[in-house]
Amino acid sequence: MLAPILSQAPQVCELGCGTGVTAIEFARRGLRVFASDFSPEMCRVTREKARAEKLHVWVRRADIRTFRLPVQVDLITSEWGVINHLPRRSDLVRAFRAVSRALRPGGHFYFDLHQRKLYEDIWTNTFVWDGVRAEPEKKLFAVQRGGFDRSRGKGWVEVTIFVRGARGVWKRRGERIEEIYWPHGEIVRDLGRTGLQLLQVLDFTDPRGAPSPKKVPDGMRTIYLAQKKGSRF
Repeated sequence: MLAPILSQAPQVCELGCGTGVTAIEFARRGLRVFASDFSPEMCRVTREKARAEKLHVWVRRADIRTFRLPVQVDLITSEWGVINHLPRRSDLVRAFRAVSRALRPGGHFYFDLHQRKLYEDIWTNTFVWDGVRAEPEKKLFAVQRGGFDRSRGKGWVEVTIFVRGARGVWKRRGERIEEIYWPHGEIVRDLGRTGLQLLQVLDFTDPRGAPSPKKVPDGMRTIYLAQKKGSRF
């Protein structure tokens, strides 16, 4: 989806950059890269990765609903359910409006969303794993479980982590994450309200399988490609 766009997109932005995987890849291709995340820690990691590879990446902590860039860009990307993390349903149009403002006319917006079936079929399972944290080296044990709250239209997951510290004492930490599920019709509607036009959809019915080139009822993850209305020239 992005190959023909990247060849004509000298300036790109990654929203919810996380540890900078996509932003760093863009920079390796010689693009001017802007990256943002709501987490200061994720911004720090992205900066360190860019510095280690001697790549220039503009990194700022920002809220996807209100972010601003110093210039309009040709492409904005947001991957792995960043938009699902918005706290309120009314925030979707605010986020799309901020994206539209940051794009040049004719620029593209590439993003994905987790779907209801993912929460109902995958998050309802219980996952247990152990390992070792790299920095510093400490033993780790974790349990994850979740589900879908139909009354609120939200998927949820609870993660309980045990880390073995000094003198063999285990410390416990828990976190609950909630994600909003948006029906496809609401996505198309709010894109249109903010001057963005849907171009293409890829729908994954299996996280490990090939996607469908159209929206399907049993999708788990959907990739959207939209374009800001207007001409670049």
